[in-house]
Amino acid sequence: MNPVLIVYENDRFAQLIQFVLTTAGYQVAKSNDPLELFEKVKELQPPLIVMDVFFKNIDGLYLLERLYGIKEFATIPVFIVSSRNEPLTVFDALERGAADYLAAPINEDMLIEKVNKLLKGN
Repeated sequence: MNPVLIVYENDRFAQLIQFVLTTAGYQVAKSNDPLELFEKVKELQPPLIVMDVFFKNIDGLYLLERLYGIKEFATIPVFIVSSRNEPLTVFDALERGAADYLAAPINEDMLIEKVNKLLKGN
């Protein structure tokens, strides 16, 4: 199976998610640059993308929308795991196509459960 792609500028948060997923037995590829998302997706063909919505140079929700606008990427589930917990952000992410949303603080069991569910559905 191709690796799950995680995309975060916050390296500590990325390392936490990477640790949880690798401990659960998943292969993980990591990117700290949201602007290389399309390149990484094309290269890795991940079965799942786990990403934030809060980036310095680009709106993560816009990035999500653009990703789903590309036919070859439209079927890859995107799981938003973010420190942003405003109801409008969650609603907006789901409206723009996110497969699921988990807000911090992160419950590791819930993270693994949601990843398992999303990968079974893909």
